[in-house]
Amino acid sequence: MLKLLIYLTIIGSGAGAGFLMARSYDNRIFHLQDLITLLKILEAEMKYRQDPLPVLLSKIGELSSSLAGKFFLRVCHGLEEDYSFDFYGAWAWAVKNVYSDTALLEKDKEILSEVGIELGKTDLENQQSLFIRVFSRLEQQVAEAEEEKRTKGKVYRSLGTAIGILVVIVLL
Repeated sequence: MLKLLIYLTIIGSGAGAGFLMARSYDNRIFHLQDLITLLKILEAEMKYRQDPLPVLLSKIGELSSSLAGKFFLRVCHGLEEDYSFDFYGAWAWAVKNVYSDTALLEKDKEILSEVGIELGKTDLENQQSLFIRVFSRLEQQVAEAEEEKRTKGKVYRSLGTAIGILVVIVLL
């Protein structure tokens, strides 16, 4: 009876490890979709409220407790606290600072960093083309992440369970 419990624990641990490894794909999708949502809110606020960009970022950042909200607040903090930053410097610093240990890939971070280069520097029409381009690229990254989740996530889950079963077989 005790052996059976130990074997089930080993199989469960292997399956759990596989699910944890696959979780990073879910996290990447969540972070990308969260960024898209807050950037869409930023676009709408820029169009209708026409407040200064740091004010908009602060308001939107306070609305969300997610990582993207923290990112917007970190950009504002970088602008307020360190006067050596221009807007792009604060934006790039916030990307590195907030998204350093997340499931986002370097390509995702690069796309987000590039937003800070043009954001707030041109009129609203050009800003709209910036947002269209960014949303297109981020949606492409979401589609890629969903495909990786479907394929690689399934492999990790299956592999974790298989390793757990293999360990039990070896122990028998």
